[in-house]
This record gives sequence, structure tokens and C-alpha cells, in this order.
Amino acid sequence: MRAGTNIKPRLLGTACIVLAMVYQAQAQGSVDLVLPDIDVVKVDTTLVTINVSVTDTRNRHLQGLKLEDFKVTDEGKTVRPEFFDSEGPESIVFVIDVSSSMKGDKWQHLTAGLKKFLKKGAGGNDYTLIAFNEQPRLIVSTVNSEQLWQSFKSLRPDGETALYDALLLGLETLERVPQRHKALVLLSDGEDNSSRAGLTRVEQETLAHRATIYPLGILDQTGSPYQEGGKKLLKDLATATGGFVLFPEAQQIGAVLERISADLSGQYSLSYYPPEKTTGWRRVQVSVSQNSNHLNLRYQQRYLMR
Repeated sequence: MRAGTNIKPRLLGTACIVLAMVYQAQAQGSVDLVLPDIDVVKVDTTLVTINVSVTDTRNRHLQGLKLEDFKVTDEGKTVRPEFFDSEGPESIVFVIDVSSSMKGDKWQHLTAGLKKFLKKGAGGNDYTLIAFNEQPRLIVSTVNSEQLWQSFKSLRPDGETALYDALLLGLETLERVPQRHKALVLLSDGEDNSSRAGLTRVEQETLAHRATIYPLGILDQTGSPYQEGGKKLLKDLATATGGFVLFPEAQQIGAVLERISADLSGQYSLSYYPPEKTTGWRRVQVSVSQNSNHLNLRYQQRYLMR
């Protein structure tokens, strides 16, 4: 008989022995049954990551801080981060408006600005591209800068603007990117006019996914296409997640993307396991020990535990 032919009978025999032990324990009323040679692995999936931008009064990033310089509390209880880094790498999800109103100078300047942004990105970064008009679609996921650029070049503006649906797809995609240090960059020139999802759901999902959001509301020569409600949405998305919102004209897109790149590279990433695992809204506070009165900290101060 060849080696290995007795494996299946042996496994069946072992299974029978284990089952016999279970039945015997049940019959005797035992509750302390220990099965031999069985390893149990418990995985804690509640890791919370907070990305923090620390700037001075001139909006310059403060570099060189260490883990011991930060104090983090979750619902008032001090936590010690398990992971800390200040250099990335980063996972960046681009959500880009390709509706018909983006044609012409807007598209040309966006293309040039994005190309420059990708060239300056760190080598370890990965990128995801979501394009949207009357519906969003995932173009490419977690690729390098050259692969994203090649995919972007094939896009052409056309159609309506499903901004809310695109944001939800972007937030959902953030759950699958590999890096703890992650952000969503939204570029659009108008408000939503064809989404199935509503504003309330977008606001809730934003705080549940814990990633910095940088909305860019692109203007044209005739002025802003955004009503007050649309501007408030973009501002709220940025403020709630520790990003910032800008409303650049088309020729300023490149410079604004450079500013976002600098902000991302200057962030500190702190990850910890919360002291309590109860579901619901939780508040985070982050402070630094040095010159705190002259520093500005941007980060997501509230998140949803599911």
C-alpha cells in the first residue's frame, strides 16, 4: 500500500473520537470539555484609524512628532495606539465627475493637474478611480500611478451628475483598500441631479468609514454652480473627516491637487482598539504635548461603531 492511503480513515477515526467525547461530556453534564489539538484564532476587527494633520498658525505642517507626543481619548478614555506612522504609504480613492458639464477647459486642467499629482506621489501609494455621470462606476482599484493614469486617459465627459451615489461607492471602496493611511479626493463641478441615494445616507456613511475627504468644487468663468446647500455638503464632508474643501477655478485645479498631496504626506496616522465595543456614535479627541496653543489639528472627531 502506498504512503498516504490511510489518511482518510485516520481523519474519520479522529472525528469519531471527538464526537464520542462530546456525547460523553453531554451525558455527564460536563461544561468544561477541552478538545485536543484544536487552535482557536480570535480576530479583533474594531481597529480605529485616525489620520491627523498638525499645522502651525501659518498653515505649515509640523513634522517629526513621535507617538509619545500624542494623546488620544475615545469617549473620554485614554487609548494607546497600536500602530503609528507619519510617512505612509497611502491609499487614495479619486471620485471624478465625468458629466457633460466637465467638458472643455475644466477637463483639460483636471487632466493636467491629475497627471502632475500622480508623478509626485510616493512610490508605495496605491490609487483607485471612480468616475461618475448619471451613475458611478469603478474604473480601476488599488493600482500604481501609471496604471491609474492609463485608465483615466480613456474617460470622456458626458451625461448627468450622480454625486451622492458616487460618494457612497467611493466610501464603500475605501473599506477594501490596503493601507490604514487613506483618503478620498472628490472632483466635481456641480450638485447632484440624478442619484438614487439621499443626502442623509451620505452623511451617515461618511462618519462610518473613517477616511479623510477632500472635496473640490470646480467653478467656471460664470461663477459658482453650487447653491448654498451644495456648498454646505462639501464643507461638512471635509470638516467631519479632517480634510478641507476648496472651490477652485479650472486653471487652479493643478495647484489645489498639489496642496492636497502635501497635506496627505504631512499627516500622522494613529490606529487603536477602542476600550469599548458597543455600537453607536463615539467621539475622539487628539492633542499634542508641544506648543498646543499655536497648533491646529484636523482629524475625524466622531465615528460610527457598527
